[in-house]
Amino acid sequence: MSKLERKIAVITGVSEGIGSALSFELLKLDYKVVGISSNKDKIINIKKKFSDFHDTFFPYCADVRNFKDIKIISKKIRIVDLLILNAGIYLPTEADKPDLEIYKRHNDINYMGVINTYSAFISKMVLRKKGTILIMSSIAGWLGLPKASAYGPTKSALRSFAQSARFDLEKHGIKIKLCSPGFVNTPATQKNDFYMPSLIEPEIAAKKIIKNLK
Repeated sequence: MSKLERKIAVITGVSEGIGSALSFELLKLDYKVVGISSNKDKIINIKKKFSDFHDTFFPYCADVRNFKDIKIISKKIRIVDLLILNAGIYLPTEADKPDLEIYKRHNDINYMGVINTYSAFISKMVLRKKGTILIMSSIAGWLGLPKASAYGPTKSALRSFAQSARFDLEKHGIKIKLCSPGFVNTPATQKNDFYMPSLIEPEIAAKKIIKNLK
């Protein structure tokens, strides 16, 4: 596939975990990958990690909570074939000791961060009448899990959004897909102090996600 024919993927939360692993898999499939992360140091590290793909990996530092910054990035990209809305946080939360700031932070990043990025890029996809959007939810969006009273509801919200948005996007030829992983060994799940059944590595998760995305 020539460079001119390469598809373009935009991925948030690119600097570690599933986001990093998905980027690597897509780069191997000859995608151009635009990676977004809010952490400058991690962006530098991921750029070094993907040095073999220096002409197809384009990292940007931006916080998904800031719509203006995400919109600036979107203006630099002509087309988007695949939009992966992956950025998110997980902070173990004890519901008997609620911290409102933690609940708000989850909502601002995990839900509104997805909506901000979606809003910044969707017009490009509607104009082309094609493309795929992948929203990273979680098994915690389907049932309550320990320590997930702040995290889980944001993932449930993403599930509802994806299912609702489908009705408006299908007439434009845009597919919207929801991914709800179980336990994946990332910096987020490493905070858990309970048994996590069927725990897998991000690289395995990424391969499964790409396979099902096809």
